[in-house]
Amino acid sequence: MKLGFVTDSGSDIDPDYAEKIGVKVVPLSITFSDADDVVHLEDKNFDLDSYYDKYNTVDDFSAKTAQPTPNDFFIAYEELAKEGVKEIIVVTLSSGLSGTINSARLGANMLKRKNKNVKVHLVDSLNASYSEVLLVEEGMNLQKQGLEAEEIAIKLGEQAKNIKTYILFPSLKYLRKGGRISITKYFLGTLLRKRPITVVNQEGQNEVATSVTDTDEGIHKILELASENFTRFPKQVVIIHGNNLDYAGRMKKQLKKHFKKAKITTRCTGVTISAHTGPNVIALISYF
Repeated sequence: MKLGFVTDSGSDIDPDYAEKIGVKVVPLSITFSDADDVVHLEDKNFDLDSYYDKYNTVDDFSAKTAQPTPNDFFIAYEELAKEGVKEIIVVTLSSGLSGTINSARLGANMLKRKNKNVKVHLVDSLNASYSEVLLVEEGMNLQKQGLEAEEIAIKLGEQAKNIKTYILFPSLKYLRKGGRISITKYFLGTLLRKRPITVVNQEGQNEVATSVTDTDEGIHKILELASENFTRFPKQVVIIHGNNLDYAGRMKKQLKKHFKKAKITTRCTGVTISAHTGPNVIALISYF
């Protein structure tokens, strides 16, 4: 039985890579503070370089994202159905961070009313960014092993618990603007020059793990946390950065020193993470 895969643009998957492996990507919509009446789609035509430039050229710039609509998912499902796909696995942003999985579910209900011969299986990544891609890749490997769609979806739900995402925020500014921390905590953190490191917990929600004073300390602390004080090492890691190759390079150097056997991937994040962190964010996704 032919199987198809769908994810959302919050996965930070490269559009060319998505096309190569045959996964449908449903884009989030984005508005910018300098033109909030214009809606952009985070698809293959989205100009990521121009987006990051705005942080340097537009005063007090910020961006907001909105989850895809149920119809957006329905269209992706229908496209796969027309290709002869009978079962679809959908890997979405964490339900603790976004309502994207609800849109995916409603889109599946729309498809069911029109075409009862195609079944949709939803997988909550319990994470964000490239963790979704890791699960899609795992799903495709399980497909090659001959597993059925429902069994693959169940296994991916279990595998999601083996992924950890740690994020070092460049400043507290965008957390404050997004209402993610109180004004008191913002000023206290600013005065103490503290930068938070967050982790996505088992419920798929962001929580503060610790705080640091600079980037290099933060990178080392993330590696320490991700490896349980260098006693447990992931099989694969993904460096996520906010258009800052210097920070990504520093983290990669430390990874090669401490995580000698892990496969390392580096990816510039799109708007899903950076809208809440601002540019220059650095993060690590660990897959055990």
